[in-house]
Amino acid sequence: MTTLKSNISLTIFLIFKITILIAQNTYYVATNGDDNNSGTEASPFKTFNKAISVMSSGSTCIIKGGTYEEQLLINKDGVAGGYLTFKAAPGERVKIKATKYINGWQSHVGNIYKTTVDMTIAQRYRNIYHDEKYMDLARWPNNEDNNRFTVDCKFIEGGNSNSFILTDVPDFNWTGGLVYYLGGHSGTSWTREITKSSTTRIEHAGVDITKWPFNPHNPTILRNGHKGQLYLFNKLEALDYAREWFYDEITKTLYFQTADGKKPNDNTVEYAHNKFVAELKGDYIKVQGIEFFGGSVKIKGKFNIFENNKVIHGSEGFDTLASTSAGVGESAIEVLGPNITVKNCIIDKSSANGISVANWADAHNSVIEKNIITNINYLGIHATPIRSTANNVKVLKNRITNSGRDGMYVSGNNCEVAYNDVSKAQLINADSGVFYTVGNADSKETEIHHNWFHDSKPPSYAGEKAAGIYLDNDSKGYVVHHNVVWNVSWSGYQVNWANWNLDFFHNTIWNAGQATGTWVNGYEQKNNRVYNNYSNVGDWFTVTGFENNDNLINATSPLVNANAQNFMPLEASEVVDKGRIISGFSVVYNGAAPDIGAYEYGGTQWTAGINAIEDNETTLNVTDVTEENNIDILLYPNPVKNILNISFKNTFDFKHSFLEIYSILGNKIISFELDKIRTENTVKLPVNDLAIGNYLLKIISPTKVSSRIIIKN
Repeated sequence: MTTLKSNISLTIFLIFKITILIAQNTYYVATNGDDNNSGTEASPFKTFNKAISVMSSGSTCIIKGGTYEEQLLINKDGVAGGYLTFKAAPGERVKIKATKYINGWQSHVGNIYKTTVDMTIAQRYRNIYHDEKYMDLARWPNNEDNNRFTVDCKFIEGGNSNSFILTDVPDFNWTGGLVYYLGGHSGTSWTREITKSSTTRIEHAGVDITKWPFNPHNPTILRNGHKGQLYLFNKLEALDYAREWFYDEITKTLYFQTADGKKPNDNTVEYAHNKFVAELKGDYIKVQGIEFFGGSVKIKGKFNIFENNKVIHGSEGFDTLASTSAGVGESAIEVLGPNITVKNCIIDKSSANGISVANWADAHNSVIEKNIITNINYLGIHATPIRSTANNVKVLKNRITNSGRDGMYVSGNNCEVAYNDVSKAQLINADSGVFYTVGNADSKETEIHHNWFHDSKPPSYAGEKAAGIYLDNDSKGYVVHHNVVWNVSWSGYQVNWANWNLDFFHNTIWNAGQATGTWVNGYEQKNNRVYNNYSNVGDWFTVTGFENNDNLINATSPLVNANAQNFMPLEASEVVDKGRIISGFSVVYNGAAPDIGAYEYGGTQWTAGINAIEDNETTLNVTDVTEENNIDILLYPNPVKNILNISFKNTFDFKHSFLEIYSILGNKIISFELDKIRTENTVKLPVNDLAIGNYLLKIISPTKVSSRIIIKN
């Protein structure tokens, strides 16, 4: 009896112990927690660091609602079957900031206030936010429209490698301040420290105007009717306008003028304290459902997942003062390891890049999917909402809008760019593309398909060079198919220099400046094919090295309503059945031949962006149309316009059987009891109200299910 009681007691103890161990695989962090607590929901930790210190493979850290100023620095590994997971508590808002509040404001002069703070972050990353809105470093001319994409510059009259000539410079000593310059070519900008000034001349640390990127971006080059423009900044004397600030690093004094000129309330002004708000240094880490503010996210390690997060003001600041490049590496999210997934995130406002995927960091085999990325590259440099240079990267179903230069940049080998909706690029720069890349000696073997690239035009000072798809210097080995380019001011496709083995198949160009363009510049172009494309403007490539076949240019639209972005072909229009079957390139088509353009008459009206409808002609899951347990039926006509006839060949038990039609997204559209709609062994099903496209029809009996694809014309 004693032994039995002992065994029962031991069992209960072990179950209790195991329960505690299982429960403690989940740890909680809260703003009112304590690191001496146990880490349970009722007794949470205070810091991420404490939770990380006790976590092991498979552990989860649940972060309770609130605002945190601690960096999320994860320097521990999970494993393939047991990720380290960090996520917001269900239904609670978690915000992690790289900023700190500044209080203690005193009047300085007029509407300017001051306080003391030690800004230890590097100068070019210092930023001030008021009510979480970005404030301007004191400047001339002022940012009067409060629009960071209108550069609000002063046009210059000339200059050389270390000076600018202009008029009406405010009459104080600008030495030690900074000058931002955007050349007449408007391809990129650069920034330098001012060494001497007068009301008509600004001297600076100097650039080599014989080398890229300063040639052609320098004040000796006349482009677009001017030699460039500039603004001056980072001097206390320039602080004369709403939303401006200046920091004196010698006296540790911050000067600030609010939007309304009033003294800032406590806990409304904050400054950048850390460059990175989060760093994932280990492997197999998941971060989910968290808002990040005022700093970048660095993702290293491998097989990490960053999903359902927000990154606001991720990488703010000005260009490096010694740059010899056209761009910078900083990004709101820096992908610096292989097999990384960034998915379902919102990235809003960044001076430089949105998401970068770095070849130099071996960030290969990564996936960038279903993100909303907006307001990127206020510097007007070579920076992009998505900038990927790594190999085997998939860029899928993202929605991108408002960027200073490129809308998207992908230059690695064996990449896929699909179902992205990208618009409003080139808000500062020109000579770029909604999709842009630069090549080299490699054949990239990259596929660009089923994207929308649209609505982009540079500002008037920059000219007209905003292309839809721009495969720049030496691009080779791209397959570009089933994309739509519309409302761009330059070429639908633009290619330059040594372009080899480029395939442009089944694309639609609407209201571009011209269908195609190329700058050969003395290089060899060869083995490039342009087949089955439609444009309402001319011309196709007319140079050696491009083979144009079965394309159509016609200002009279063969499409349903292109101006309303319905690019489906009209019945019996000039594009229907007029394409060619392309050897080695497989498409499913209706009728005698493939259609010209990005959409097939009777096919799927595919869309792009985070809620993209994929092109069923190439992506339908075959398990959805299984012939197993087949019910013997005949469908006709198929494709169908008005009435679909469904004939049941053999004896069929109609009682307790159903007919269902599903959209490609899997949504049930129609459901009938078969016994109520049949006439003997036939069902006549009206489909007039269905939109043009492909659908899945299911016949469901008590013992069998049969599925068929129907095509609505």
